[in-house]
Amino acid sequence: MKVAIIGGGAAAAFVITELLEHGVGMPAELHWYSGRRGGSRGVAYATPVDEHLLNVRATAMGLNSPEPTEFLDFARQQLPDARGGDFLPRRLYGDYLEARVSRAFEGASFRGIRASRLRSEIERIEAAPDGGYVLTDAGGYPSHADIVVVATGALPARALPQVDETLVAAGRYVLDPWQWLSANTLPFEKLRKVLVIGSGLSAVDLALSVTERWPQVHVTALSRRGRLPAAHSRDAQLPAEGLAELIEDLHERPELRRWTQLVRAACEEADDWRSVIDSLRHATPKLWQALSETDRRRFLRHLRSIWEIGRHRMPPQVARRVLELQADRRLETRAGRVQSVRAGRHNRPVLSWTQGPQHELAQVASYDLVLQAIGLDTDARATSHALVRSLVDGGLARADAQGLGLQVDASGRLAPDQRLWTIGALCRGRDWESTAIPEIRQQARAIAVQLFRELAGDAAREQQRAGERRTAEIADLHG
Repeated sequence: MKVAIIGGGAAAAFVITELLEHGVGMPAELHWYSGRRGGSRGVAYATPVDEHLLNVRATAMGLNSPEPTEFLDFARQQLPDARGGDFLPRRLYGDYLEARVSRAFEGASFRGIRASRLRSEIERIEAAPDGGYVLTDAGGYPSHADIVVVATGALPARALPQVDETLVAAGRYVLDPWQWLSANTLPFEKLRKVLVIGSGLSAVDLALSVTERWPQVHVTALSRRGRLPAAHSRDAQLPAEGLAELIEDLHERPELRRWTQLVRAACEEADDWRSVIDSLRHATPKLWQALSETDRRRFLRHLRSIWEIGRHRMPPQVARRVLELQADRRLETRAGRVQSVRAGRHNRPVLSWTQGPQHELAQVASYDLVLQAIGLDTDARATSHALVRSLVDGGLARADAQGLGLQVDASGRLAPDQRLWTIGALCRGRDWESTAIPEIRQQARAIAVQLFRELAGDAAREQQRAGERRTAEIADLHG
């Protein structure tokens, strides 16, 4: 039996460590297709910039380890004064992921597990005629797997439909700002005005990086509401009082309008509204699953940005830096909707947008550069991602109706009759909250439990068949 894990980020790291550290004597080979980069950092933790911080406190960032402070202990090797309540550099977490995966591979042979790491970019998965799956990499080379876990993370960003494609080709409209930051060639003295489309955590990190690298630059963050994320409190919050009653009330009648009223009232009554939002976190998947499709669409259309402002918050030190940039008039936020981004003189992007509840006030401005940071793209219905495209087009997976990844069951399986699982961002349609480390950790464990169960069943059936063959051989000898 061959188990294939596809992906080079945190989700793949979690699945791999679960299987290698808890699958003693696992009757299967594990092959990790980590992609061209060959690591386990993914996009989120590949940044080398220490100003890019985790937005979860250090004590909540351990991998699937029985030691909850494992990441903190690891971080203290470089930052001796780090505390459990600190928001540490994402770079450090990337180091930690790579160290944990390496340790899991080193210990695999002692647990009787055969494991290999391959820097292949899998672009197609098809059902094999004799069972299992054929995996085809970017070079056209096929390999076989009996069980596959797709842990590729979010899908490639797509430009907004209002954007002139010539700007993307000219490098003036950037879809992957993190890659651009690590390898840009724009002249230092010519970068004065930068527009970031979006105002979430990624937009904040981009503003910090751009203003640090180009001291004379002015950054504008444009989004529908023009609001940056809220800030974390300095100290960790205790769970909100009355949480059990609140969750019970929410489940009693799953209607979005009613939920909004209940949560707003609980936030107003709490000593700190953050404690209410944080206390709802573990219940969010089941609450999301209880909502009707109509209310899910309504949430995504009207309340999504409000929820994310309070749910995905800035570390306190980042919030302080943002206030400084705003006070120095180097960072401003604007509320509006993009109407067009066209190429102006010398290919400088010219943005047109509308403001106000009726979108009646047209505005036009020119920038040196536009960075797109509108959040994770998980829409499998229209993605150019070769692997996900092959799954959907080949009938091995179905896209979520709301554009939130792929349809999956409770364990992340793509279809009842398939041995295909996915994890992380592509499970947002099922859970909504599906991209942070605590949720990915739980998903990895659920997948590992299912894999161990199926492998054990396979081994038992093979043992039974071997016994039947042996019995038949003995009967023939005596016949």
